[in-house]
Amino acid sequence: MLSLIARCVLHQLQRTTLTRGAGEWVTVAGSGSAPTILAWIAALWCDYNSSRMDSRRAVCAVFVLYLAASLQLTSCQDLTGCGGSKGCYRHPSDCTGDNCIAFVTWENVGDGRTRFSMRASQTENLAWVAVGLRPESVPAGMVPADVYVCTKDGTGVERSENILTDAGRWNSVARYIPDNSVTTELLSYADNVISCVFTRIASIATGDATFYDISGDNAYYLLLAVGNGINADGTINSTYHAARRETPIALKLQSDFVVPPEPELLGCGTTRGCFRQPPTCEGDDCTAFLTWENTADGQTQFALRASLNGSLSWVAFGLRPAATTEGMSPADVYACTRNSEVKRSENVSPYDSAARVIPANTVTPSLAVYYTIPNFVTVIECVFTRKASLAGDATFYDISGDNAYYLLMAIGLDINADGTIAGKIHSQRWPAANALKLQSEFALPTPPPATPKPGGDLVGCGETKGCFSQPTGCSGSNCQAYVTWQGLQDGQVRFVMMGQAQGWVAFGLRRSNINNGMSPADVYACTSDREVKRSENVSPLNSEARVIPADTLTLETIQFENNAITCTFTRQPFLQGDDTFYNISGDNAYYVLMAIGASINADGTIGGNRHTDRWSTTETQKLTEFGAATGEPDPVGLAKAHASLMMIAWIGFASIGITLARFFKPLWPDSKLLGQKVWFTIHRACMVSCLLCFCAAFILIFVYKRGFVDTGNAVTVAHAICGIIVTCLGIANPIMAIFRPHPGTPKRPIFNWAHWSVGTLAHLLGLVTVFLGIGYQTSLLSGLASYSFFIMLAFVIFHVVMWVLFEVMGRMAESKGSKYNQSNDDPQASRSNDMPLKTAGGDSNQQLANTDTEPPADEEGENLSQITDEGAAAKMILLCIYVVGVVAFLICLVVFVGLA
Repeated sequence: MLSLIARCVLHQLQRTTLTRGAGEWVTVAGSGSAPTILAWIAALWCDYNSSRMDSRRAVCAVFVLYLAASLQLTSCQDLTGCGGSKGCYRHPSDCTGDNCIAFVTWENVGDGRTRFSMRASQTENLAWVAVGLRPESVPAGMVPADVYVCTKDGTGVERSENILTDAGRWNSVARYIPDNSVTTELLSYADNVISCVFTRIASIATGDATFYDISGDNAYYLLLAVGNGINADGTINSTYHAARRETPIALKLQSDFVVPPEPELLGCGTTRGCFRQPPTCEGDDCTAFLTWENTADGQTQFALRASLNGSLSWVAFGLRPAATTEGMSPADVYACTRNSEVKRSENVSPYDSAARVIPANTVTPSLAVYYTIPNFVTVIECVFTRKASLAGDATFYDISGDNAYYLLMAIGLDINADGTIAGKIHSQRWPAANALKLQSEFALPTPPPATPKPGGDLVGCGETKGCFSQPTGCSGSNCQAYVTWQGLQDGQVRFVMMGQAQGWVAFGLRRSNINNGMSPADVYACTSDREVKRSENVSPLNSEARVIPADTLTLETIQFENNAITCTFTRQPFLQGDDTFYNISGDNAYYVLMAIGASINADGTIGGNRHTDRWSTTETQKLTEFGAATGEPDPVGLAKAHASLMMIAWIGFASIGITLARFFKPLWPDSKLLGQKVWFTIHRACMVSCLLCFCAAFILIFVYKRGFVDTGNAVTVAHAICGIIVTCLGIANPIMAIFRPHPGTPKRPIFNWAHWSVGTLAHLLGLVTVFLGIGYQTSLLSGLASYSFFIMLAFVIFHVVMWVLFEVMGRMAESKGSKYNQSNDDPQASRSNDMPLKTAGGDSNQQLANTDTEPPADEEGENLSQITDEGAAAKMILLCIYVVGVVAFLICLVVFVGLA
């Protein structure tokens, strides 16, 4: 048996090692793969001595197995020959094997088969590593893809397919492996390392379109991913990755073994230089970044990447001589365009760029791609090498030695017909703070201001900077919005803004002779598209987009995450000849306005979009002074009062009042309270209190909003419309009750139905409106805990369960009453709760409507028969439980609103 095992090991080693040439074995030996060589020699020796005694064969088998198990990388699983005899794709791109998060290699092995080798480590709780093939026609994303997975508990390679669900989510579904199409050669897991080797045929003829044909010129993007979770059956379908990476171009897997370099931020400040916006971004979250590093032939490799929500036509970087300390010109500029080209230009004025020819053999692109990913985000990437200098061409700046340059970076939305950017102004641009020697300096000496964290910008308020925050006195993280301003040595003013908003946060300057309102005002907004936009308030209800004059505003940082927008930018104090560009220098004083909004226009502006909240300082401010501005009384208290009163009305008073009218008319037949039946007095008190509460809440919200809500938020609009309908129904019902017909009159049943229908509808719609107001993760009251939604849900369940119990007890009481009447041979008694009406001028023999088919006739003069003493006691206990439960739920919700 052991001899058989030894032969199997020998066979495997022959397949994976004897195909190497002598030169390769020298490389293997030099790389420290001694266990591989020893295992190969031991296996040959065992095979040579296979005719000898079994004990020797057993010893050989054990020795070979030990050496084979000692291998950390098989011959198929090292990175020798990358770009030559095999293709390699790895993460990180400069890893060498053991230090890789993951890598995959591929090579031809004859018979039309391709051998794939994967290895993964460096990931906590590693569970699987996978390689996927995405068609060339799909330039980005994870779907569709033909995926092959090696799991830590698996016995062979598994297959799945990446798909897009109906909900727009990425998912993976298990797929079978066609017969004889995939052969697993190795699969091992030890010490949090997964290694596997398998061969795959190029295509199958069974009509399985998901099994991609990798023969000939068919090209695919390679996806590489690792994960730390698997399903109970060992598959990864529906299991999300922990890290993933994709090749920048599509590859012909049977002939393309070279993966071009791609823009990445690994090694920033050490092996390569990096200039990015925002400064703390890490790659995919960057608006743009540039990297540079030296190559073996003395050239410099540059990599550019930019992404934008919407249209994007180019990303460029420029070199401005160290002698020119500001501006965008002169500069030697290189742009990557949406045409997947690298173009050159020269900035010749502050507002223009002239096309320049790229001299032969000076710039060599290795990657230039343009693609769109989900949510309409466009991405441009390129990598190219550039010679240090060109004799006789002064516009081709010499970046060798001690020559230093300021780096410029910009993105634009339009290109010329010939693909150049000459004459096209940027939409955003960023200059580096210091000049750099590009072939020796890889760290920015003075990085741009760090992306502000909410609250960190409020340090120094009233001393070194001016501040206006809401709520007044908030510490930062609990602010709904704030703006700070600070004068700089060059005369500019730096503004920092933060707003808890999904669309934009803005501040405006209103002249000192206008002591109220929002217009006219010069307004600057930071949007969720990571842009700064300018507008002018021209009426109390509108804002018109305005162009930002050239070189008057510089965006430094901007980010949008966790539903909060933060940004930093500098602004010139004034612009000669433009009265709409308010002069903030000297003694000029303005009211500071601040607002947040939920939506932006298609072009990224906020013009015409109403705010969801807005604030104004009570006094004018000189922006050259740094006092802490005070705002109008914080109106959020009105919103809290509105929410609390509405919940008290519909959860508290309405629920108890309706429950008493529905189930407790017969409970106190001989008792009166304030001259009326007990149930009616309590019912009337509850419903009048409900009316007063929701009317007050209705008025407060209009005072708070100063009009209707922002129409850009569907939940807000739905809440407002439902609230108006509920208020109208709630007011209509007591008016109907005032003019109700007397019991026993012909129109009394019509009133009963109308009163019951309107009241029930108002109560149900009131609860729905409360749900909309405290919706799960969409609360209309900033800071309201999301679990308030679940408390409300628990109340509804409690309310329904109690009503079911009330109904059951009522039926049981009726049943007992019916048996009692039958035992007394009363032929007229069919329901214990049906008694003659006491009416003025009515028929004393007239009976109440059947409570099974009609709403209860809730009139204070009506009298229902008393249920049994036993039933009354139980019902009273349930009523107490219900009232206590309603009050408890209400207190919880009101407390949470108060703390929001």
